[in-house]
Amino acid sequence: MNKYIVSRIEDSPLAHSRKAHLVSTLLAGTRIFYIEDDRANRTIAQTIFEAHGAQMEFDAWGFAELSSPKLIRFRPNLILLDLMFPNQISGYDVFTSIRSRSQLKHIPIVAVSAADASIEIPKTQAHGFQGFISKPLDLRLFPVQIATILKGEAIWASY
Repeated sequence: MNKYIVSRIEDSPLAHSRKAHLVSTLLAGTRIFYIEDDRANRTIAQTIFEAHGAQMEFDAWGFAELSSPKLIRFRPNLILLDLMFPNQISGYDVFTSIRSRSQLKHIPIVAVSAADASIEIPKTQAHGFQGFISKPLDLRLFPVQIATILKGEAIWASY
């Protein structure tokens, strides 16, 4: 089959419908905790994931000592973590704090950041993140990326 026909099939409404169903199946019932200080980014994520049946919880400021009890109570399947917060707080500091809690060590953490991906992807990999997704978010691709991570694959995406 030539490349043009394959591309047309993959871009067909049926292919998009199947992909959307697969993503919704993977995300339905998933518990996602997002540590993000930007209200618009939190709203976008909540809209996307709740449309696919996921449950969301947020922390706005990245104070890991405050987030940890909330995280433990929520029992997330996945943590999304911004890398830049006000007041000299780094997403890497939050990551280290989360990983220091035995109840949270096994939960995948994905960086979602507007920081320079060429610098941050190697740093997030070295820290042990399960992925990096650049902002601004691609609204159609974001739930697919998260579903991919939930299947156990890493995502290192920059735009």
